[in-house]
Amino acid sequence: MPSKSLYMYNYFSVGVDAQVALDFHRTRESRLYLFSSRIFNKLLYLCFGTQQVVTADCKNIQERERVDLYLDGKLTPLPELESIVVLNIQLWGTGVNLWNMRGDSSTQSYKDGVLEVVGIYSSFNIAQLLVGLSTPHKIGQAKTIEIHLKATAPLQVDGEPWEQTPAIFKISLVDQAVVLVNKKN
Repeated sequence: MPSKSLYMYNYFSVGVDAQVALDFHRTRESRLYLFSSRIFNKLLYLCFGTQQVVTADCKNIQERERVDLYLDGKLTPLPELESIVVLNIQLWGTGVNLWNMRGDSSTQSYKDGVLEVVGIYSSFNIAQLLVGLSTPHKIGQAKTIEIHLKATAPLQVDGEPWEQTPAIFKISLVDQAVVLVNKKN
C-alpha cells in the first residue's frame, strides 16, 4: 500500500464535521456557486449541518466496520459518535475549547507533545458546542494516535476536507514551531 505524509498543525477529524466542510467545499468549487459573502457562506454551513441532522451520514462512525482508534497503541472503545477530532490546539471551529468544556483537571498544551482526542455526537451537537449548551465526549490524550479507517469516509486536516478510502493514519508530533500567544486572555 502506498504511503503519503500529511502535516496537521491544528486538527484532524473524521466524520460529520468533515462531511459538512466537504459539502461546503464542493459547493464552492461548483460552476453554479455565485456568492462569496461571509453571511451566505455561514448560511451554507448551517444548511449542510442541518442536512446532516436529518441524513446522519456519519452515524455510529465507531462501528467495527468503519473506524478503529488506537491511543498510544491501545484500542480505545468508543460510544456512538459521528465524528472523531484530534486536536493540537485549544480552540476549534469558531473558537470552541473542546478539551476544557467540562472544566475537569486534565490539562491541554500545544507544547507538551500530547494530542487530545474528542468525539462529537452529531452535527446538532456541533451547533450546541458553538453556543456552550453541550460538551463533546473526551476520548483521551496520547503521544501517538492511529486511526484505522475501514470504509470510505469524509476527513479534514486543518479545514481542508476530502473523501478518503480505507487507510491507516498515524498521528504524532513531528516538530514544533514558535507561535505568538496573547497573554491578556
